[in-house]
Amino acid sequence: MRLLHKYHEFLIYSIFGFLASLINIVSFNLFHNHWHLTMLWANTIAWLLANLFSFFANKAVVFKASGHHGWRFIKEIILFLSQRIVALLLDNVLMWLGVNWLRWSNLIVKTGDQLIVGIVNYLSTRAIFLHENGPLLRRMEHRRQTPPKKSTTKKTCHSK
Repeated sequence: MRLLHKYHEFLIYSIFGFLASLINIVSFNLFHNHWHLTMLWANTIAWLLANLFSFFANKAVVFKASGHHGWRFIKEIILFLSQRIVALLLDNVLMWLGVNWLRWSNLIVKTGDQLIVGIVNYLSTRAIFLHENGPLLRRMEHRRQTPPKKSTTKKTCHSK
């Protein structure tokens, strides 16, 4: 029972991560294999749909972050998606290697890469929504509120 309590957050994240991966795989299949978008476009659109689902699920259910509105909400979603861009790049590289270099089925590669990408996503998502890991959000807020510093040094012209 202690083990279940200790890893509860990760287990819930895994369930929603599985659902996000399913959205990603099904969307990719639809866009690439049925609507014949290029692999990169299909993968990127599938990534966006899966990550929008993931943002709202992680915020509300997994990490139980309060429903901030306005600027804080915009910061969270921008930070969430920007950190996940690394996972998109990893996803695209794995897809390219698996499909173009190894000549494997795109759905098999997509399914396998979602396991690797899921681990990367968990680590970055946890850093965004947990309160003890919020320094980045605070720095972003401070930068937004602090006007840029004006240079106080005077430029002098020396002639020879």
